[in-house]
Amino acid sequence: MTAKKLMQGIKTVNRYIDTGFLVKFIGLFLVFYYANQFFVKLISPQTQWYNAYIATHYNYVSWAISSLTHMSGYIGELMGVNNYIKGDGLLATATNRGVYVKWQCIGLGIYSFWLAFILAHKMSIGKKLLYSVGGIILMWLLNCFRIALLLYGIAHNLKPWKKSLKFIGAINHHDLYNYVCYMIIIAGIYFYYRKNNRNTAKVEMK
Repeated sequence: MTAKKLMQGIKTVNRYIDTGFLVKFIGLFLVFYYANQFFVKLISPQTQWYNAYIATHYNYVSWAISSLTHMSGYIGELMGVNNYIKGDGLLATATNRGVYVKWQCIGLGIYSFWLAFILAHKMSIGKKLLYSVGGIILMWLLNCFRIALLLYGIAHNLKPWKKSLKFIGAINHHDLYNYVCYMIIIAGIYFYYRKNNRNTAKVEMK
C-alpha cells in the first residue's frame, strides 16, 4: 500500500516537474563540478593528489587558461592596449601591470551547469553537441571580453577598477561575468522550452 501511494505521489509530482530530468540534471552537474575540482587537485603541485604526468600531458585547465589569455590579449590589442603573455597565465600591459588568469577564472562551474542541463534533456545527439559546444563557446567569448576589459581598465588606470577591481557597489567583474552567463543560460532555457512547447502543441493539433 505504501509503495502504491509512493508511485501515485511520483506521478502527481511528474505532472508539474519532470523528476527524471531533475535527477539526471543534478546528478550530472555534481559529477562534472566535483570531477573538475578533483582534477584541479591533480594538477596543483601543492596538493597531496598532484600527478606530474597528468599535469604535463592532460592539463585541460592549462589549455583553457592559455586560450583565454591569448584571445583576451588579441581583443585587448584591438582596443588599443599593447600587451604580452608573461609566464603561465599572466596577461601584462607595456607597463608590466596586468591580469593573472587563474583556474578560478575559467568558469568551470558555469560550464558544468550548462552541460548538465543539455545532456539531461531528451534530444538528438546532434542537438546536444550543437547546444553544448555553442553555449561553451559563447560563455568563453564573454569571459575573454571580460578579461580584455579588465586589462583595458588597468592600462588606463580607471578608478572603478583600481585595487579592489570592483564596480557597481560591491559587485566585482568576476561576479558580474557569472551573473551575465547565468542570465544567458536562463534565457536559453526559456527559449528552449518555449520552442519545445510550440512543437508539442503542433503535434497534438495534428
